[in-house]
Amino acid sequence: MPRDKDQLTVATVINPETRGVEWESRVEEYEDGVLVMPAPPEELEIALPSDEDVINIAWNRPPHRYRVRAEMMASSKTRWRLRVVSDPVPVTRRTFFRGGGGETAQLRLEGDRSWRNATVEDVSEAALRCYITDLHFTEGDPVDARVVLGEDTLAVSGTVLLTRESDKDNGNDAEVVITYTLAENQAQQVRRYLLEWQLAERRRAAAAED
Repeated sequence: MPRDKDQLTVATVINPETRGVEWESRVEEYEDGVLVMPAPPEELEIALPSDEDVINIAWNRPPHRYRVRAEMMASSKTRWRLRVVSDPVPVTRRTFFRGGGGETAQLRLEGDRSWRNATVEDVSEAALRCYITDLHFTEGDPVDARVVLGEDTLAVSGTVLLTRESDKDNGNDAEVVITYTLAENQAQQVRRYLLEWQLAERRRAAAAED
């Protein structure tokens, strides 16, 4: 059970994850380490977890993100009742789900007026990895980025974590990885987009098997 129950409360936006699938949900009830949340969307096709399945619950409590493990207590078509069985642990950047690819992005040095076009390799709540034709950034540079996520645009400021020069002989563009800290509404925007991306990928995979 979490040491600090204030970290997980009713109406907290959470990201449950089991069997490699993560989605966005919300705490409907929470008392004495027992959490009630809506059942996952049917389109995710998540089988009811067994006693052996681990259910991870992650949530943001700025400036940190936390995760706990939970076990299934009871379920219906509309609700899951879970028991939290671990203390909350901070989630590092490496554990954020990454997805997407092919989206349009624009990058510029902080204070610069000129944007440079890029293509997203993947995106998460903590970082953006892009391909860019010509490398004009170095590690540690403060940068602004704009990324088209579906019908919306994510605008962030961050820092260049690493770069990789282009390999024109093999037709490979340069690569830039940018890290950032998102406001909660921005983090929700990214999570919603990645959930939609996951669903689209699953539909494409199912269609390819038919």
